[in-house]
Amino acid sequence: MGEHSDVVDPRGVNVFPLDLAVRTVRLSRYAYRSRDAAASAVADEGLAAFRFFDGPSTQALTAASDQHVFLAFRGTESRSPVDWSRDAQFVPQVGELGGRVHSGFRAALNEVWVAVEASIESAGRPIVVTGHSLGAGLAVLAAARAIDAGLPVESVFLYGSPRPGLADFRTAYDRLLQSVTFNVINHIDLVTRVPFLAQGFRHVGRRMYFDALGAFHEDAGAWHIARDDLRYRLRHFGRIQSIGLNPHAISAYVNAVEALRR
Repeated sequence: MGEHSDVVDPRGVNVFPLDLAVRTVRLSRYAYRSRDAAASAVADEGLAAFRFFDGPSTQALTAASDQHVFLAFRGTESRSPVDWSRDAQFVPQVGELGGRVHSGFRAALNEVWVAVEASIESAGRPIVVTGHSLGAGLAVLAAARAIDAGLPVESVFLYGSPRPGLADFRTAYDRLLQSVTFNVINHIDLVTRVPFLAQGFRHVGRRMYFDALGAFHEDAGAWHIARDDLRYRLRHFGRIQSIGLNPHAISAYVNAVEALRR
């Protein structure tokens, strides 16, 4: 698969590197699999130099193309109490780039970071970081650590990401990586609404938004997304689809991104 096609706006300005998006959303799905199953799927993608990292609450993989080294983090495992405990540890602490970040995400990343950093550094290629759910939160912090260490982070793709840190972290992160961080939000995905704004947490990067009909909106404003969310929830008040769990599934993100190629 090539790594060149983009979604473009009417002026012809490249805004969303589509081939990389398709590849990273697939890698985010593979990160949920066992080591052997992930290795097989990565090989089918035409990628080499596969490595797998497995901590108590963290799972990640790296793989390389001719142009890039990819780093993908697993999201929350629904049956893992350790994963859920990391999600719940949202009390902020000073961390990456001197900003206040989600303490549970930071602790989870610490489990594998030394080995992950060695892998991406030895690859000698521009780094593309990705993840879904909890994995997206880890991807943000990993990208911040990598860029702070002088490693060449080319882009960051987040799928269903929770808010990873407070405003000071967002400011520091976006100063370095906002233009190349694609924060993909699928409609009313509940996880993208936590931790709450009232707690001080903020998203990073550029919001790439799929609405209820699957239409794609690049660089969507927060008010656009919030208004769409409120209208949908009011229209479906009291129904299970108003909760926003189905839009969070990794399969929903894979389907939405791959549909842009058709």
